[in-house]
Amino acid sequence: MANLTNKLPRKPLPLPLMLLGDVLLLAVCILTFSYFHHVRSESLVKDPDKLQQAVIPNQNPYGSTTALTTTTTGTSTLSEQTDSAAQTETTTTSVTTQSYETTVTAGSTESHTDSTTTSTSTTTTTTTTTAVQYDLAGWGSKWPTLFALGDQITVTENSYRSHDVYINIETRQVGSSVAYIADVYVRYVDNLKSAFAKGEYGKNLTEWPQNIAAANNAILAVNGDYYGIRDNGVIVRNYTLYRDTMRNDVCSMFYDGTVTVESASEFNLAAAMQNGLYQTMSFGPALLRDYQAPETFHSHVRGINPRTGFGYYEPGHYVFITVDGRQDGYSVGLDMQDFAALFQDLGCKNAYNLDGGQSAMMIFQGGVYNQPYNGGRPTSDIFYIAEVN
Repeated sequence: MANLTNKLPRKPLPLPLMLLGDVLLLAVCILTFSYFHHVRSESLVKDPDKLQQAVIPNQNPYGSTTALTTTTTGTSTLSEQTDSAAQTETTTTSVTTQSYETTVTAGSTESHTDSTTTSTSTTTTTTTTTAVQYDLAGWGSKWPTLFALGDQITVTENSYRSHDVYINIETRQVGSSVAYIADVYVRYVDNLKSAFAKGEYGKNLTEWPQNIAAANNAILAVNGDYYGIRDNGVIVRNYTLYRDTMRNDVCSMFYDGTVTVESASEFNLAAAMQNGLYQTMSFGPALLRDYQAPETFHSHVRGINPRTGFGYYEPGHYVFITVDGRQDGYSVGLDMQDFAALFQDLGCKNAYNLDGGQSAMMIFQGGVYNQPYNGGRPTSDIFYIAEVN
């Protein structure tokens, strides 16, 4: 009997102690989750010494800044380029000379000679036009007539033109979908920027894209890659490194305006930072590389969906595309292959897929330009176009 008594189960802990233990265990779980999903991801920002900055090469990425002089000989098609002065000088000379000569000779008759000379009237017209001075600073050397002269800004319901920025948005029917194609030219690389929700980098920080755009004086903006719902994906924004963990394909924009798309195995973060890495996009996948679409898209959302993407032609010339979807009778969306084909048809060299679905939103002049699915949603970040000065 003594042996049986020794094998009886231990007396359970009092209920208050058990509840206290459960509370402590729950607190440990919450603190651990907060550390890895909030504090850890934001600690880099709070320690300036850990915020690595890209090295910008000490050279001019734009080329010539010498003013181009063009003499206009006719009426310019741009109103601000008709700064000409026409000056007409008319000179008329009419001189009439008469001479009368009389000779008297004895025993002879009187002789008279009349002579009249009239000069010809001459009219001379001289037209002088002033020269138009194009500003070739930045990428103005490639498109001298594209940007506006001086400080004049022209805005329509689908376009914007200033000294540094040119935007034209085309609404195009693509199959059963509606695409909003924003063709963008900028004079300087920092006319294209990125911004975080609430002005901070961090986990699960979100804000409506139109509010982020307004806070940053954006002319045009699209949703970014919703970095805040993931713990991976390289994040470099405006030359600053915030996260260095790889995900899949990476889109990189550099100080000289060039854009590359690479797989995770090809991307070298250290080399890119040394070469002036300006922005990265990490949602993916790559849509075009050197004008060609990949055979396989590294994505689990390859089917028909609302889309947002970014395309590159050459330094200073880019395109943002937002495609509405999940709205029968209006726009169903595009699969990844058709989305890549759209960029290819436009002639882009490289293109990259951003967050889509309900996030797919385009903002122009403060308002939502497209018709996002279910009204859109707040997100972590945007890419946008703005005036520098």
